[in-house]
Amino acid sequence: MNIYKKVFNFAAQSRKFQIMVNTYMKKGEYNLPIHMGFGHEFVSSLVRSNFNIKKDVILLTHRNIHYTSLFSKNAKKIYNNFKKKNNVKYPSLGSMNFLDNHSPIKYTSSILGNNLPVACGVAEAQKNERSVVVCVTGDGAIEEGTFYESLILSKYLNLRIIFLVENNNFSMATNIKQRRCEINLKKMASSIGLKYYNFKRENIIKNIKTYSNVVKNIRKLSQPVVCEFEVKTLGDILTKSKVIHYHHGPMKLDFVDDILLSDSKKDIIYLIKDKLKKYL
Repeated sequence: MNIYKKVFNFAAQSRKFQIMVNTYMKKGEYNLPIHMGFGHEFVSSLVRSNFNIKKDVILLTHRNIHYTSLFSKNAKKIYNNFKKKNNVKYPSLGSMNFLDNHSPIKYTSSILGNNLPVACGVAEAQKNERSVVVCVTGDGAIEEGTFYESLILSKYLNLRIIFLVENNNFSMATNIKQRRCEINLKKMASSIGLKYYNFKRENIIKNIKTYSNVVKNIRKLSQPVVCEFEVKTLGDILTKSKVIHYHHGPMKLDFVDDILLSDSKKDIIYLIKDKLKKYL
């Protein structure tokens, strides 16, 4: 199967899984907040398509469903344990701290930026295995001091880490302009000798080729890199008084078909199908 089909199939798989979980949430079957990743499926499918499932590892944030649906063979069972009827039996489980010891998911964190230094420790421990560590973070977590500290440490130790930043312009219900000045990640990475790659949302084919090369190079060179992905999170919570853009479920969503939320480029699944149609 070519890389384009892999990316699309994984993206569709992630979307279908999220739709299932969101449907259960709308029925009130969960008693914990699950942060949805509608619109993030291209990033997780791209990571999964270039991932050595036997030796690479991944560390996730609180918004992890688009990854857990692809990296865990037990995802459906585990999310079933999150339901009210089962949560008494499994009180320590929660969507933010997803646990599957039989998957390459080494760590998930509900604390902003907490997985960044942990990823450095994991990468140092796995140096001899020549595995790639993917540490997923977001535009909110890069405001934390631990982000810059982790970049410095990973550079000093020559760690094979991909610091993957999902930039959806939101954190804690505020957009970037509402809470801080602009952060130039390219200059920040360059200041300590790290390579930086920017992935514009609509450049599907270019992004697939670029990310594949990034993974190949990091395996050879043993150096950390920063990859920033532009994403658009879909779905809002509608209340009686306001619209909340924080993106944890249940989402109010209308579907065009079994996976499309919109028959336009604002939906990443539509965009993938449109850009890759001659390869699928």
